[in-house]
Amino acid sequence: NFAAFGLQTIDFERFALQFGGRVEHNAYSPVGLRDRSFTGFSSSAGIRVSLNRNNVFVANYTHSYRAPALEELYNNGPHAGNLTFEIGNQNLQRERGDGIELSLRHSANRVRAEFNYFYYNLKDFIFLAPTGNIEDHLPEANYAQGDSRYLGYEARFDVSLMPTLWLNTGVDYVSAQLKATQLGLPRIPPLRGHVGFDWRYKGFDVRPEVVLADRQEKVFTNEKPTAGYGIFNLDFSYTYTQHHIAHIFAVNTFNLGDKLYRNHSSFIKEYAPEIGRGVRFVYTMRFF
Repeated sequence: NFAAFGLQTIDFERFALQFGGRVEHNAYSPVGLRDRSFTGFSSSAGIRVSLNRNNVFVANYTHSYRAPALEELYNNGPHAGNLTFEIGNQNLQRERGDGIELSLRHSANRVRAEFNYFYYNLKDFIFLAPTGNIEDHLPEANYAQGDSRYLGYEARFDVSLMPTLWLNTGVDYVSAQLKATQLGLPRIPPLRGHVGFDWRYKGFDVRPEVVLADRQEKVFTNEKPTAGYGIFNLDFSYTYTQHHIAHIFAVNTFNLGDKLYRNHSSFIKEYAPEIGRGVRFVYTMRFF
């Protein structure tokens, strides 16, 4: 495989233009199996406009190309990492996609906000589809493809309640489906959000946070829905600075309520829930 790419940014007083292009070649010659060869081109164009001192608007268009990966073409056996018996498809075609991304960003002394929206139209999108069969005591899945569309958004809003205290909020959502059947694609995360605080005083930093996720019912054939959940995390750190060295002592705690929950985007969600109550101690040295 080989690839060549180029990037270019043109800056003006109030806006900037960005362009990119990439040509890529992939070839596979497995012994006893069908040879495959792919060559394609991806490109992008974007604009960043300063609306005023605190606001920026960004728009991007992308035309994407992706060749099938080695495992998508030729796998035929158990995959220990995701506990799945994977079956490749030697007839897979390349993926092609067109997408737009829109972003509005605000940054001021007391308020930081950002909203991002995206839409992708993908032709011959490749995905791992569960069949419902059991092979070698593992669920069977084969690599399939179909025209698909992805759309979604993510938003963030942070506000300073006092000089040392910020309220941080965020939400993200993805909708992905096969266009022919309007069936949801596998392992798409549900609507999620978080609310937390960031309190800083001298070298101390305390960040409590609540993470919420909705139930995911837009599932693929033979895929089970996943229940919603809410978890509480708390991070604490202290920074001690010397000449050219910063010593950071941190304690990260997660899922303090010991909530039993499953991540819908996980390959092994039916067998293994996410980690329960835990704590991690970290010491970091930063040189400057």
